[in-house]
Amino acid sequence: MKNYVGIDIGGTKMHMMAELENGWAEHTVPTGSGCTLERLREEIGSFLSRLPYRPDGIGIGVVGLVEGHSRIQFSDMRALSGIAAEELVNGAAPVALINDVKAATLSEAAHHPDSDTVAVIMAGTGIAVGVVSGGQLLQGARGWSGELGYMMFPVGERVQKLDELAGGAAILRQAGIGIDIFLRKLEEGDSEAQAVIDRAGFYFGLAFTNVIHLYNPDTIVIGGSTPRFKGYMDAALAAVKAHTLSDHAAVCSIVEAREPKRAVALGARAFISRL
Repeated sequence: MKNYVGIDIGGTKMHMMAELENGWAEHTVPTGSGCTLERLREEIGSFLSRLPYRPDGIGIGVVGLVEGHSRIQFSDMRALSGIAAEELVNGAAPVALINDVKAATLSEAAHHPDSDTVAVIMAGTGIAVGVVSGGQLLQGARGWSGELGYMMFPVGERVQKLDELAGGAAILRQAGIGIDIFLRKLEEGDSEAQAVIDRAGFYFGLAFTNVIHLYNPDTIVIGGSTPRFKGYMDAALAAVKAHTLSDHAAVCSIVEAREPKRAVALGARAFISRL
């Protein structure tokens, strides 16, 4: 798999990596909502030009709905919506697209070869899940499975998405303050900040429980930035303990991601190598 490149295009950064004789070439650049297709192309081209070989293939993990492995149907990054894979690399090598969480799932599942079914839940700005069962990545009819953030919950007289209740962006919106101030308040034990986390963690725990009941995994991997909020996973695991069938819970191990910063790029690289 040596001459394959893996790229992770996310809402805040793009991470690129390729194997060399004595290690890895890696480079990260910021993206953001205003990042253009031209900028992405330029940065990818610059990275590829510094490699000592022409890649056999380029795997790109992206945030959004990926159709097949050649087109992005929809992405929260406006520059990516509706584009074909080839538009990102200018013919530099064969290229394949994969949803970012599915890419991370491939990478993280490889660390658990003795598990029959591995579910990888990534919670950042939004929340999604990927599942490998019997060695196969579950994709869905069009490759759009795993949108856990769109799990619906009745809240009062409204119906809300999990992303609106437990995602990182929603937490800060509910708190009404910036990330640095919010983190400081959590460390200081501020009751209002902790109440926001407790509520978000509770709903994440309910979704977590649903994943256990739906897929019966023997391993669940948790990644992303949101579970690192102080108290978030405590609230989530309390909900899991209270609402999960004991037989399901008994066979399921919950672990942290092994490669939280590189999983998407590594998984995208593995994906293109299998095609």
